[in-house]
Amino acid sequence: MNQLRRDPVTGRWVIIVMNELDIDKLVAGNPREKFNHTNCQFCEGQESKTPNEIMAVRDNGSRKDGPEWRIRVIPDKEPVLQIYGDINSRGVGMYDVIDGIGAHEIVIETPRHNETWVDLSESQIAEILEVFQKRIIDLKKDERFRYILVHKNYGEEVGATARHSYSFIIGSPITPKRVKDELMNAWQHYNYKERCLFCDIIHQEIRDKERLIIDDGTFIAFSPFASRRPFEAWILPRRHETFFEQSKDIKPLASVIKQMIYKIHKCLKEPDYYLEIHSGPNLIAGKRRGYWQTLVKDYHWHIEIMPRLKSYTSMETGSGFPINSVPPEEAAKILRSTI
Repeated sequence: MNQLRRDPVTGRWVIIVMNELDIDKLVAGNPREKFNHTNCQFCEGQESKTPNEIMAVRDNGSRKDGPEWRIRVIPDKEPVLQIYGDINSRGVGMYDVIDGIGAHEIVIETPRHNETWVDLSESQIAEILEVFQKRIIDLKKDERFRYILVHKNYGEEVGATARHSYSFIIGSPITPKRVKDELMNAWQHYNYKERCLFCDIIHQEIRDKERLIIDDGTFIAFSPFASRRPFEAWILPRRHETFFEQSKDIKPLASVIKQMIYKIHKCLKEPDYYLEIHSGPNLIAGKRRGYWQTLVKDYHWHIEIMPRLKSYTSMETGSGFPINSVPPEEAAKILRSTI
């Protein structure tokens, strides 16, 4: 019998389909095409085609906005949020409006085309994570930004640039609803039990083991109990930490991420996926409004990885119920065994 499961982190309900699993029905059957990189603006030697870099990890002696770099951070050419200006919060009749102020940055993760996080070494992934940390720390100095989101899409777009590894960093004047739901549920759990909700989940998953994928003693990766989509996976530090940007365990984190991406690529025939880092919000902005007074005790940063597989049914759109055709226990079992 199928199950309705409640996600304790967001309060959302999910329909888990308990049918026999057929992975081939979830994934695209054709191998991913390798694109010609001649016109890719993100490749080394094409720096003049992008906006001036915000920061970069470079070889000794290389010049800004020139070649010989390992990672570059640039503004998006067509940002959805503009860095300059005031928020200008106002009412328009009964409606609330603020100006589209924020940061919209691109982290170009390698100078070479057609490389993915599966191809990169653990030390290269660690270097990318450290760049994420530095940009979050810098953007949080701006009290206009309530939340800094790191978001990586793999394979969603078409064209040459889509085959170059990059991520987005968004500084937003509002907290995204998905994250705000997490923050509110974590706060309510702490008020009721005086414990971190995520720490309780970690203890449960380690004890149950059936949804656990990786446990290296510093981080765990697991399939959430109420997974929204087939093969959804989360990575959390075992030790309670509120802010990703303050983590000192970047090398072991890079190892777990690489293992997880490899497992997903191999098991699901290199699917499209997105990866997000959910860290604690900007305390500078929050304190001014009296928000998040117990944040450092009740919230726990984490990484969410979501393969973009075939949808189960159009009912999801109208009902608001995510429908997952692969029970997380089965997904975890398959990913654990993928080496």
